[in-house]
Amino acid sequence: MEPTHVRSVVGFYTLFYDHPVGKHVIQVCDDLPCALRGADQFVEHVCQKLNLDPDKVRQGGQTTEDGQFTVETVTCIAGCHNAPLAQIDLDYFENLDEKKFDEIVTQLRNGH
Repeated sequence: MEPTHVRSVVGFYTLFYDHPVGKHVIQVCDDLPCALRGADQFVEHVCQKLNLDPDKVRQGGQTTEDGQFTVETVTCIAGCHNAPLAQIDLDYFENLDEKKFDEIVTQLRNGH
């Protein structure tokens, strides 16, 4: 298979990566409709909770030092009406707030 073909596939699908990612991948939608419903502030909280740099998260993603979480912003995961929302691994979480997100992180850290 040609490297160009591999790069085109990896570049198209959001669940393929050309670099290491954490055990859990958190994709937070921050397009305009979600931003109008608080996505920007939600990204700030996610970064604060996981000790990540919001600029790095917005510029392609960042992984926590322990390798547990990779956080990245994405454009549209089809739930604007229920923003802020995130896809964590393969599960969708809608109408998120700080408390709900913190509970999800705790559950994931505990292996649930």
